[in-house]
Amino acid sequence: MPTWIIFLLVLSVLVLVHELGHFLAAIWLKIRVEEFAFGLPFTKALFKFKWKNTQYSIYPLLFGGFVRLLGEEGPVEFDGKTASNNSDYWSRGKKQRMMVVGAGVVMNVLLALASFGILYGVVGVPSGSRSKVTVVQVAADSPAALAGIRPLDRILKVEGKDILGTEQFSEVVRSWGGVKVNMTIERGETTPLFEGIAEGPIEREVTAVVPRKNPPEGQGALGVTIADYPYIQVKTCSMLSPTCSFEIMRQGVKSTGVWMGRVLSGLRGIGKSLVQGKAPEGVAGPVGIYQLTGFVAAEGFFPLLELVAVLSVNLAVFNVLPIPALDGGRMLFIWLEYFLKKRIPLAVEQKVNSWGMAFLLTLMALISLQDVLRMGWLSGLWTKIVGK
Repeated sequence: MPTWIIFLLVLSVLVLVHELGHFLAAIWLKIRVEEFAFGLPFTKALFKFKWKNTQYSIYPLLFGGFVRLLGEEGPVEFDGKTASNNSDYWSRGKKQRMMVVGAGVVMNVLLALASFGILYGVVGVPSGSRSKVTVVQVAADSPAALAGIRPLDRILKVEGKDILGTEQFSEVVRSWGGVKVNMTIERGETTPLFEGIAEGPIEREVTAVVPRKNPPEGQGALGVTIADYPYIQVKTCSMLSPTCSFEIMRQGVKSTGVWMGRVLSGLRGIGKSLVQGKAPEGVAGPVGIYQLTGFVAAEGFFPLLELVAVLSVNLAVFNVLPIPALDGGRMLFIWLEYFLKKRIPLAVEQKVNSWGMAFLLTLMALISLQDVLRMGWLSGLWTKIVGK
């Protein structure tokens, strides 16, 4: 499946789940939903229909979505009178408005928990990790190729001696140059994840190989390229078991918390960079996420499912920040209402939110430009134009 389709599907799930939170909270509190939309309304809708007083729309700019509530932009007139305790958002109390605004973040957290839960329920619950020397490439007609060694094989022992790193392995193999040596190889199904490579059922075998004393230039004694990869040992069990289900949920909560901490740490780094006048590092916009989606999707469904969980955590944390135009910014105005004992003037809130939206769009454009420059797209395009 093309990367752009997978990217669009992932984005759709994240945005729709978030907006579904606002939608369901409003419905539960009997607040009228005027529009439920995917995409940002800077142009006419590509598609729309109305059902039970709610318009459902899709807009061309798909990097977002929204739920438009009755009375969200100010008091509503009903029969010539200002609405009070009716079907509009404006007349509701602070707690109900906070529930509606915060429901999107809650749904993104629940999506992350569910995604991690499914992942660990199928792949297994992580129980530990270990670095292993892994074969990345095997040269043709090399001793390793003739011995049947394949990419992604893990080298555990050489003549019964445990191999703990690539440098040790290279030294041991060179010392056996010209002599047949027995190597313990491990292979089996694996699932690449952000924390490491999750191991499925594995097989071990002992392979005899004769390292070369004088290998060709650019090749080692065995003719392999190796690397230290982190491997996650997983514990599989039946989800019908209460103990197993609890362990899966516990690990899902733990992983969600870990990624929340990483996102907050990354945001602190971004803020520090901006204060120092530097370009933020380690941050990706839509272009960078698009590229990452392509890499992860190539590894299979479960790595992609983990990416959905991680992105959902990112979206939840980012949206709760007290930045105007985000959910956190809207909640900030409600908190100010608590402390000031009065409502912030609507005109002030709208103006601040407009500034916030302009800031976010500018930031997204700058981060996307940084992604493009990092990937070398502009330089490649310039080379094509000038013909050099």
